[in-house]
Amino acid sequence: MSQISISRTLPCLFHLRSILSRHRTIRSISTTSGPLRKAQAVPKSDDHEVKDEPIKYFNSAASRWKAEQTRSGQVDMDMPWFQPYVVNLSVVVFLLYFCVFREENDIDRGLESSLYDHIPGLEQKQLLVNYNYNKENGLSTVEIEERMKELGMEY
Repeated sequence: MSQISISRTLPCLFHLRSILSRHRTIRSISTTSGPLRKAQAVPKSDDHEVKDEPIKYFNSAASRWKAEQTRSGQVDMDMPWFQPYVVNLSVVVFLLYFCVFREENDIDRGLESSLYDHIPGLEQKQLLVNYNYNKENGLSTVEIEERMKELGMEY
């Protein structure tokens, strides 16, 4: 059992070690002055030391990174010039067909009717819930009581 747990934790430890070494390398890159210097390895003696100086942002490559590159990927995408027009035309044709030219069918007619017609007992339950809510909060229950009388319900 202990061999299984050790074999599972070793990859995690190696992964954590690689993350920490990348963090030290990135920190050493960001503290170097001048644009785009090559990465310098952190000396072994600094492995356990944490510097208390701030990371210089304006001299790093991060200051030249644009948010658009994160959201959209590369700025120079391989997209044909006519692609937006084709997509817009497709959307217009789709909307025209489904909103204007398509004939009604039985599903459309079923959606026009009230939900209370499809589910028996729903209106009575909804009236009871609304009646109790209005009573608890001091709101008017006149319309609800009238509808309950029409349906032959007790309140």
